[in-house]
Amino acid sequence: MAYFPFFTDITNKKAVIAGGGQTALRKAEILLSFGADVTVVSPEFVSGFESLKRSNENLLLKKRKFVITDIDEAFMVVAATNDNSLNEQISKSCFELKIPVNVVDNTPLCSFIFPSIVRQQDIVCGISSGGKSPVITQYIKEEIIKFMPCFLGDINNRMGEIRDRVKQKINSQKLRAKTMKRIFETLLKSRNLSSDNEISEIINSMGDKNDIN
Repeated sequence: MAYFPFFTDITNKKAVIAGGGQTALRKAEILLSFGADVTVVSPEFVSGFESLKRSNENLLLKKRKFVITDIDEAFMVVAATNDNSLNEQISKSCFELKIPVNVVDNTPLCSFIFPSIVRQQDIVCGISSGGKSPVITQYIKEEIIKFMPCFLGDINNRMGEIRDRVKQKINSQKLRAKTMKRIFETLLKSRNLSSDNEISEIINSMGDKNDIN
C-alpha cells in the first residue's frame, strides 16, 4: 500500500534518533535542516556528528546505550541501530504511545517512511517507493533535480510576497489564479530577473479586467 505524503512543520519539535552510524547521521542532518530539535543516543558516533554538533545548537548527543524512556515527549523517532531486537522494541513502544516511528530498512516496523527529499528553500519534494525500491526513488530524485531550475526557490519566495498584493488588488478568485500564473510564467522566463515595476504592471492590468467584470 502506498504511503500518504504528510507534510508538517517540525520546527523545534523533538526528534529522537537511536544509533550513531552513517545512516543516523544522514537522518539527523535532514531533520536539523527542517528546524527540529534532534537528540541522538548511541554508545558510539561516527566522526561526522562532531562537526554537525559544532554547527547546530539544536543537536543533543547522548553517548550511552539507548533506553526506551529516551522516546518520552518525542514528536517522532528514528531507529537506526544495528541491534534488531532494540529496533523492534523501539517500534513497539512508539506504536503503543502513538509516536511516529521509522525503523531503517524495516518497513513493517515503521509508522512513517522517511522519504528521499529534493529541496529548494521552501519547495520540498518527498519521494517514496513504499520501501520497495530505493533505486527507483533515487532515479526520480535525480530527474527532479535536473528538471528544477536553480532559482525556483527564490521565485517561490517572491511569489509569496506578490500573492498578498494580488489579493488586495483583485477580487475575483479566478482572475487571481490567472494573474499568479502569468506572473510565475514571467518570472520563470526571465529567470527571476523581472523588476517589481513589471510585476506591478501585470497586477494592475489584470485588476482593470477585474473592475470591468
